[in-house]
Amino acid sequence: MIEKKLPLPLLSLLVSLATLVVVLYLVIAGGRDRQPADYSVQKNLAGELSDNNLPRAAIEEYRKILSDTKVDTKTRANINYLIGEIYFEDLFDYENAAAYYVRARSLNPDGSFYNEAGRNLIASLERMGRLIDAKRELDKSVNLDSVYAAHEGEKMVAKIGEKPVFLSELEEELQNMPPEIQKQFVSREGKLAALNKYIGWELIMRAAIRESMDADPEMIKARENLEKQLLLEKYITERIMPEGRLDTADVRNFYLVHKDDRYEGQSFDDVRTRVLQDYQQEKFQQLLNEHVTKLMAVDRVQIFEENVQ
Repeated sequence: MIEKKLPLPLLSLLVSLATLVVVLYLVIAGGRDRQPADYSVQKNLAGELSDNNLPRAAIEEYRKILSDTKVDTKTRANINYLIGEIYFEDLFDYENAAAYYVRARSLNPDGSFYNEAGRNLIASLERMGRLIDAKRELDKSVNLDSVYAAHEGEKMVAKIGEKPVFLSELEEELQNMPPEIQKQFVSREGKLAALNKYIGWELIMRAAIRESMDADPEMIKARENLEKQLLLEKYITERIMPEGRLDTADVRNFYLVHKDDRYEGQSFDDVRTRVLQDYQQEKFQQLLNEHVTKLMAVDRVQIFEENVQ
């Protein structure tokens, strides 16, 4: 039997194809086996060092992670942010803090730390005396398109950096003042004075936010308490007060019941104002109690009196 040999060009092609198949297999298999690197040990150690007031040692641990060329971009961005935080909060080294914040934001613009890093970057630049650079960063953080769109057709009365201030914003501030105070700002000169005051408060507010004072625990608690108070007032005004309509006959009966014990036998006309106030207060308390009782049933409230010491 005569053995036929393949032409050399065809043989070379088959060998190349076989080699390519093997290489692809090895690449795919290697990709399946490779797991994302776990840096939890280094992160925990760095965090512990930072908590124990060893900021430079913490930075060294974080830098060990960055020295690994296999670190993914999001992890690298997060580590840069954490190093920036140490330089900013613990070492007061604002130049290094700014550099790491810039790296973190560039590596991951969608990171949860992005806005916080931006505020601290601006604060770092300010503390370094680089006010123009700080202003530029602050202007970049403002979505000017949405600001102008919301005030389309309105007159602009000032600009803070690149952020415009519109006449409607100034007028809204004036309307929030008590009527006797508003009278001081009716004239053009008065409005200009109000505008300068508005700009001053806005500048202080922006500086406070850059200092992260809005994230201060006491500030957060105060804001939560204020929000609770406003919600309570709104609910009471819209859901409970309308049920307490004044009934002339009820007011008269209330007076008769309490004529001797509260009003010392005085005539209704002499104590009419007091009677109305007392009646409304008692009526409101009754409605409030009834409403709370219904809500307790809905939310299945349980009270464990025995645990109250």
